Amino acid sequence: MLIGKFKEKHPFLFVLLPVIALALWSDAFLGYNSATLSSKNAAPLYYWIAVFFDQHRFWSVLLGFCFMIIQAYMFNRVIADKGLVDRTSQLPALFYIVLMSSSFNLMGLHAIWFANFFLIISLDKIFDVFNEDDVFLEVFNVGFFISIASLFYLPSLWFLLLLLASLFIYYLVNIRGILAAIMGFITPFMFLVLYYFWYDKLAEKAAEYFNTQVPLLDFSLFHIVPIGWASIGVIGTLALVAIARTYLGGLRDKPVRIRKRFHVLLAYFIIALITIPFAGKQVPLHHAVIMPPLAAILARFFQENKKVFWNEFFFTLLLLLIIVGKLARL
Repeated sequence: MLIGKFKEKHPFLFVLLPVIALALWSDAFLGYNSATLSSKNAAPLYYWIAVFFDQHRFWSVLLGFCFMIIQAYMFNRVIADKGLVDRTSQLPALFYIVLMSSSFNLMGLHAIWFANFFLIISLDKIFDVFNEDDVFLEVFNVGFFISIASLFYLPSLWFLLLLLASLFIYYLVNIRGILAAIMGFITPFMFLVLYYFWYDKLAEKAAEYFNTQVPLLDFSLFHIVPIGWASIGVIGTLALVAIARTYLGGLRDKPVRIRKRFHVLLAYFIIALITIPFAGKQVPLHHAVIMPPLAAILARFFQENKKVFWNEFFFTLLLLLIIVGKLARL
């Protein structure tokens, strides 16, 4: 029973988790030549990564896989240490790996992996704002890391809204808080502008980025087999149930700091969801930014749900749908 095992801390889980991940990535390792990377309109820090690893696709898949494992453990530490699940729970890592392995589009060293890495760091620092003496330094740091994420994956710019929403949640909305957020956010871009100016590329790059059209949702970008829609349906249903159970009474007995952290997670989830139509050609990748908050919310739901049979049933169903979807794609 996987859910039951991952609720507690067992040494063998550090081996089992990568094994599960490897099974879910087996199609990528077997068909690594199909795991293409696009450097067209790539963000500044990602461009040369895409150019290089698109020529070395096996290494792209391998490094993407390793990056996911690292992020899963990092994400689990953030969610468990901040009291959103039991400290012994490994469920956040499990759900992060399962959700991030559900689409072949994500398998490879895509920009979204770098974006999620810095967004998870940002989330960790947002959670710490409640306890920090120098609050505005942490606000600056969060803005800085969101900006770094956007230099790998441009649609991450939208997550400045998450920082501003967090200021409201933590009652830090004032001139100092907003200025700290904006200054942290623009600092990496100031260095980027200086670099382009120094090498006389500023006008060229500005025209390139500002002239890039960002269309609304283009369904032609989606190539989802019917079983894939079934997986989306199960994930969506579980998400709705988990959100309803968590936020409609499930937090009443929790300390204020825990409730605020869950409100930040909900804001993260909503912002990630509503920005999908504005991701342009990155739409097939952009759904991955939904996975960190969704993984945390699902982990909390399965942690608290005492109906063991249904926990295992729905998780097994999700795994089977993902696996069948991968087989159908071959």
